[in-house]
Amino acid sequence: MRRGYSDRGPLGAASDLFFGLTTAFGYGTSDFVARQASQRIGHVRVLFYLEVVGFFLLAPLAFLFERGGWAWSDIWWLVLGLGVLNTIASLFLYRAFEYGVLSVVSPIASSYPAATAALAILFLDQFPGLLATLGIVTVLAGLLLLSRAGVHPSNAPPRDARVGLVSAFAAFAGYGVFYFALKYVVADVGPVTVTAVVRLVGVVLLLGLQAAGAFRVLGLPRSLWPSLASMGVLDSLAFVAFNLGILGGNVAIVGTLSGLFSAVTVGLAVAVLHERLTRAQIAGVLAVFVGVVLIAL
Repeated sequence: MRRGYSDRGPLGAASDLFFGLTTAFGYGTSDFVARQASQRIGHVRVLFYLEVVGFFLLAPLAFLFERGGWAWSDIWWLVLGLGVLNTIASLFLYRAFEYGVLSVVSPIASSYPAATAALAILFLDQFPGLLATLGIVTVLAGLLLLSRAGVHPSNAPPRDARVGLVSAFAAFAGYGVFYFALKYVVADVGPVTVTAVVRLVGVVLLLGLQAAGAFRVLGLPRSLWPSLASMGVLDSLAFVAFNLGILGGNVAIVGTLSGLFSAVTVGLAVAVLHERLTRAQIAGVLAVFVGVVLIAL
């Protein structure tokens, strides 16, 4: 039986904190860059190049350190399925960035630990304690506030706020399932290999959609090469940090802390883009953050 957070001593607690916050920082910074790029070349193309950079960065590392676990088994079907799910959820996330208000849609998508906790209740009979239950309710209340709040009049109008909100909720649901299922494959396949395969599935899927005429993914302005390369590196390293964290640590703690990535994204949106929030949006963002922390306690 997995020992609890309090039983693993300061080293275990520090490890959970390190991997969880590293994941949050990587995802949060990457998402801010993704928003800027999405408004220039579209969310589909941004996601495609993120997947390409991530795969070519991680595939050699997976080969060097984890190829001993590459023997085919049924678990690989789940890895491939998770690659498809992650690609779909990420398409919705970057679509939310392109169409919506960054400081609103990011907290919604980052609330996926509440969905993961709900799945644990339904399928694993892992009923949360009082604080975690209060956290889930608080997150849901925050999501309700964010979904009903208007845009601050001093902000530049979003491309389509409703499309941004719907896409953010779709990303929230997709990531909730994705991060719930990851723990079933990381130990058998390897944390770096899982990330590399998920990236490869995204590349193949998006190229297939281009071949079918659904999207256009090829072609990138040279001025965006540095930002998209940095985005791919940050996002992939955050993904690996998450996998390493759940491999030997407390899944609930690492997963919940990783959901704080929107704190980084929102902070950058306010500081760099000068986005402002309405009172209802501020209440919603605070409720989401407090709820995520309560789930982790």
